[in-house]
Amino acid sequence: MSENTTVAISYAKAVHDLCADAAQAKHWSETLAGLSAVAQNADMVAFLGDEARSRADRLAGFIKVVEGAVDEKALNLVRLLGERDRLDLLPEVAAEFEKLRAEGERRIVASVVSAKPLTDEQSNQIKTALGKRLDRTVELETTVDEDLIGGAIVRAGDLVIDGSMRGELEHLAVQMSR
Repeated sequence: MSENTTVAISYAKAVHDLCADAAQAKHWSETLAGLSAVAQNADMVAFLGDEARSRADRLAGFIKVVEGAVDEKALNLVRLLGERDRLDLLPEVAAEFEKLRAEGERRIVASVVSAKPLTDEQSNQIKTALGKRLDRTVELETTVDEDLIGGAIVRAGDLVIDGSMRGELEHLAVQMSR
């Protein structure tokens, strides 16, 4: 784990600890997403990376952009990150916060890549099976990759289930080469 990720996790935990209920967590999700978008804007990236400007000037510029769009607690987070020259960590802080929020709400987003579009029935079967296996509410993100030939690949957290024909053929090739 990189130092930036470790630092982002610390900030995300601190923000998560501020959330007394689901409504506050949702508010912070939206706030962090907005701050993250500002921090990733190409012009802002260039502005924050301009070492000719003082850290205080870069922070003031960032605050000028977000002021009025976020509450005082969010501005305090921005100030804290800016004083430590870490505004570029906002996207990672937002991502880590979302992981903590999902864990607290016992939900997980699973990615399903299939050779053909899934039917509603197939989606529901996958959600139900994963929900039982992971003891979580499952949200699916689906994409189609015809190169899989048939079947699907499911990713949910650390769990990866490769039920694709391409995966089976690759596995068979490895077995035959031994």
